[in-house]
Amino acid sequence: MTNRSYLLGVLVAFATLNQLDRQLMAILLEPIRQEFSFSDVELGLLSGAAFAVLYAVLSIPAAVWAGRGSRRNLIAAAGAVWGATTLLIGFAHSFWQLLLGRIGTGIGEAGAMPASHSIISDLYAPHERAGAMSVWAMGSNLGVFVAFLIGGYLGHRYGWRVAFISAGCATCLVSLLTFVTVREPERQDDARSAALRHGPSAALLREAAVTMWSDSAIRHTVIGSTIIAVISYGAVTWLPSFLLRSHGLTLPIAGTYLAVVIGLGGAFGTYIGGRLTDRLRRRDIGWSLWFVALVYVATRPFSIYFYLSSDTLSALAAFVLPAMVGALYLGPAIAALHNRISPALRPAVSAIFLMLVNLIGLGLGPVLVGMMSEWLFGHSSNALGLALATLQIGSLWGSAHFLIAGWRLSRAARVSAESAV
Repeated sequence: MTNRSYLLGVLVAFATLNQLDRQLMAILLEPIRQEFSFSDVELGLLSGAAFAVLYAVLSIPAAVWAGRGSRRNLIAAAGAVWGATTLLIGFAHSFWQLLLGRIGTGIGEAGAMPASHSIISDLYAPHERAGAMSVWAMGSNLGVFVAFLIGGYLGHRYGWRVAFISAGCATCLVSLLTFVTVREPERQDDARSAALRHGPSAALLREAAVTMWSDSAIRHTVIGSTIIAVISYGAVTWLPSFLLRSHGLTLPIAGTYLAVVIGLGGAFGTYIGGRLTDRLRRRDIGWSLWFVALVYVATRPFSIYFYLSSDTLSALAAFVLPAMVGALYLGPAIAALHNRISPALRPAVSAIFLMLVNLIGLGLGPVLVGMMSEWLFGHSSNALGLALATLQIGSLWGSAHFLIAGWRLSRAARVSAESAV
């Protein structure tokens, strides 16, 4: 059996490459815009919707495979597909070729995430799960780090095409390494898992959807995560363009700054957040989600100042804290979902969760910012900053759902403890 630390490291590498291949478009939006003369709405479609739609839809059949077949093979095959399509984006010469490349990347990436969540939940006990999921979620921040630092450098020095070709080749190599060195881990099973796993696919998906909707803690966790994802993806996609347009930074400087604060700082914040929620849940399980809500509420004023301030140094300093907690919700949210469901349902629940987070979050966030920038604030010299600042208000809405979900978890734990006495 593959060592669980090594296997977690492989899954972190895939999460890193997943975010790298997504966020290259963000750091390279300006060079692409200049070459093709695209509008902000077209750039928003390329950044979010083109990728998100098929990613969201194909997460469902991928989850069925992950629940029954080899998760190792699924992850390796998915990586090979999205690596190849990322590479091909480097040879695109029109909007439609770029769009098809982004769609292909979404098709490939749909296969890896539900299987990764399932493996982590099999490897780690409930009291370790938020921390392990947060280690996996660090890959998102590390992917931003590589995309913004190395992608920004390659894009500035050699052109945006070289950056996409390099990222695609790296993903294909890691996929091959996974197929050769990783063994399929043993599955956890409870009394109902075998029946669910070997039953009709539609029944498995229906059971997962009904469970998510009927469990109020899960329902509010998913709603809160989806709202936060709209803000996070909308911001990350447009941050490089915002720094170039509103503060006059060069592509390498903007890329380096964002790589450090979102990539390294965000990885640290995500990891610490996951470990803290594992500790806080020992006092009251509700704290595993209340903590997420409080962090987002506390850091929003810093984000809004960053987007509205004309002073570059103070704005960059203010953004450090929000950047560190941008992906903090992922580990605790996925752990909360997996802790309340049967092992056989975990890939399907993860797929539905990712479908909503990506279809609405990644699909809507970048386009919404582009529309507000062009149509609502187009008269302002800081149109993009005003659009991004307006988007931050949604964090309060998302945080409210995390507070409710935490309260439902706490109440359910108390009822369970009282009935056991």
